[in-house]
Amino acid sequence: MVLNRYRAGMPTVMTPDELRRYADAVIGTCLHIRKGDVVAVHGEPAHRDYIVALTEQAYAAGARYVDAMVIEPRIRRARIAGARDVKTLSWNPPWHVRRMRDLIDADASLISIAGEEDPGLMNGLDPKRAMLETTARMPGREAYLKAVASGRARFCVVAYPAPGWARQVYPKLSEDRAMRALALDLLSFCRIGAKDRPDAWAKHVEMLVGRARQVTRRNFAQMRFVAPGTDLTVGLAAKTRFIAADMKSVNGRRWCANLPTEEVFASPDYRFAEGRFACTRPLSLEGRMFDGIKAEFAGGRLQRVSAKTAAQRDFLAAYFARDPGAGRIGEVALVDRASRIGQADRVYHTTLLDENAVAHVALGSAYAATRTPDSSIKGDRGLNKSRIHVDVMIGCDELAVYGITAKGQSVPVIEDGTWVLG
Repeated sequence: MVLNRYRAGMPTVMTPDELRRYADAVIGTCLHIRKGDVVAVHGEPAHRDYIVALTEQAYAAGARYVDAMVIEPRIRRARIAGARDVKTLSWNPPWHVRRMRDLIDADASLISIAGEEDPGLMNGLDPKRAMLETTARMPGREAYLKAVASGRARFCVVAYPAPGWARQVYPKLSEDRAMRALALDLLSFCRIGAKDRPDAWAKHVEMLVGRARQVTRRNFAQMRFVAPGTDLTVGLAAKTRFIAADMKSVNGRRWCANLPTEEVFASPDYRFAEGRFACTRPLSLEGRMFDGIKAEFAGGRLQRVSAKTAAQRDFLAAYFARDPGAGRIGEVALVDRASRIGQADRVYHTTLLDENAVAHVALGSAYAATRTPDSSIKGDRGLNKSRIHVDVMIGCDELAVYGITAKGQSVPVIEDGTWVLG
């Protein structure tokens, strides 16, 4: 059993049993690790206990090798702030890409742990220098996103309490109490809390998969999102498939991408997006927080983006212009007010949780798995390609989502934040 803060006599984050169950939820329930598998784990120094617990559970499940990588964000900040030759900031180590490609070729399960030890660490840096530096918490991110988009990568994003993050979420509590409160939230959201039945997660997945099938069967031509400040319509390509927690890789292995998860999602046709949206939750991106994000689309392209400050706006405008697909929509996700995360009525300041609290869209890369295979359909099938994938939250209790048929009929999917389809 891992020697965590609890056993060392320090303040409790998770008890040994909670830590084991939380690790097994990823290794066993989400990724279905079996004999001979390779597992890669990526996190910050504050995630040490959980990294070790995940490693222990992976080997107990029969893993051949666990490649654990701890990324210190302050090292990246030092490079952005201190590199004497600004031109060197755009250089990335080629061995990072080779490692990621080797992991993909080995059909490795890729785990990324969210929860920043120092939120806002990159605030105050020169935005132009920061935009040049593109390393990430998961080295080889570009190769990773390509594998995710094509369905080759089997991955899971999960969170673990870190001091700075906990203080953000629970600012009125002491650090120790905030860490513990956040840990209990995570266990509840993953349906492995003290009050959850043994089959709670399985029942939850069954519900989400059923919703995905409901939307897919309708074969909608468009989806429209309406809420205060939002009226956005996106096109859906022929044979678009909505998917949820129970996914399959190209080689047929089952897995779940996020823990926790509350979404039913698909990739729209990137060529058709009209209207505007207003974000209902802040965005954490590249060590910065962005508030009051609004965006407008025409002809499938991002036309304008605004935020609380001019500096935030300028950073986002540059970020969503990184490549031709960065300013197009790669995902739409349906989340209703039944979400446990949404019901907590708290901003969690990390995309993993906030995107599963309310409906959202993502700019950047799409998912090939959201297309039903059909050799008669040629071309890119409306799947966006980009080096980024950024989820922005647009849902609220007033949200309405409509599926629009090829004949123009508008069918309610979500009304007043509640799922009504079917």
